[in-house]
Amino acid sequence: MKKMDEMDRAIQLRAEEWGYRAAILSLSIWVLYNCWQTLAKGAAYAPLPGLILCLSVSVQGFYQIGMKQKMVEGDQEYREPNVLLRTILLTVAVVAVLLSLGTYFMVRA
Repeated sequence: MKKMDEMDRAIQLRAEEWGYRAAILSLSIWVLYNCWQTLAKGAAYAPLPGLILCLSVSVQGFYQIGMKQKMVEGDQEYREPNVLLRTILLTVAVVAVLLSLGTYFMVRA
């Protein structure tokens, strides 16, 4: 395997960026189509594309926060709390509340 130079890395990053954008756009269209089918035609709701979309966006966001935090880790000028840990905990709390409310309303109906 040959070692990539800067130009090869830039090309690969650009290709991965466009691939990621295409995947997110495809998943978004799929989620909207499933929502439309469920609301307009009474079809069964399929949560899988929405879950994949949320997972991919979350992983990308968490990784970006983690990399930013790692870049300024030893710097005395940037003394921030653990933003990644806070974001993950907040995400888990919001998901727990949403699942609890959704379960409550489904059981009640």
